[in-house]
Amino acid sequence: MAWDLFQGPVYNRLIFKAAADYFDAVIRLAGRNAPVRILDVGAGEGVVSLCLAKANPDAFVVGIDYALMQVRAANRLKKREQVLNCSFQQGNAMALPFPEASFDRVVSVNSIKHWPDPARGLSEIKRVLRSRGQAFISEADRSASPEALLAFSEKYRAWYIWGSPMRWILRNVVFGKSYTAMELKIIAGRAGFRDMIIQKVPGPFFLLVLTK
Repeated sequence: MAWDLFQGPVYNRLIFKAAADYFDAVIRLAGRNAPVRILDVGAGEGVVSLCLAKANPDAFVVGIDYALMQVRAANRLKKREQVLNCSFQQGNAMALPFPEASFDRVVSVNSIKHWPDPARGLSEIKRVLRSRGQAFISEADRSASPEALLAFSEKYRAWYIWGSPMRWILRNVVFGKSYTAMELKIIAGRAGFRDMIIQKVPGPFFLLVLTK
């Protein structure tokens, strides 16, 4: 409930402002040669989904999020920006509400650290991917250096929280509860993926590209 009403929307606003270069890079890489159907798991307020849809008018993007208020916010943004090739619905990454081989590509940005069982979620992503389909999973890097976090914290701020409290939240909550690229690669292997590439992106983040 707290994530629905306050934490999620506030986090989204701060992170998209602070990490604009990172999100631009992930969207560019995930949208390259975009196929027909794309799924965004953990879509939040829909910014990534809508960017992918606008950049690829011949594709159709489906965004799902566990938090109903985030889905409602995404639908409001979609209506405001008049994007037709995108839809949003409530859904659980642990049990994706789609048949096997439904999507050519899956994207998940800064979401997997919130999943109760990431291996199960990645197995679900593999299930709904078509043959040779790709998943682009990006996250905060738990192994990011103190210097990298300090530089990022200077951007990730708001009038109501800054300085030492902000750095503590980033180190112990946003990054501390995340994964390293190698940890997530091992989890993806347990989920059945064999073709895996770690892609460098701007800032203290990483992108893992998985091919079914």
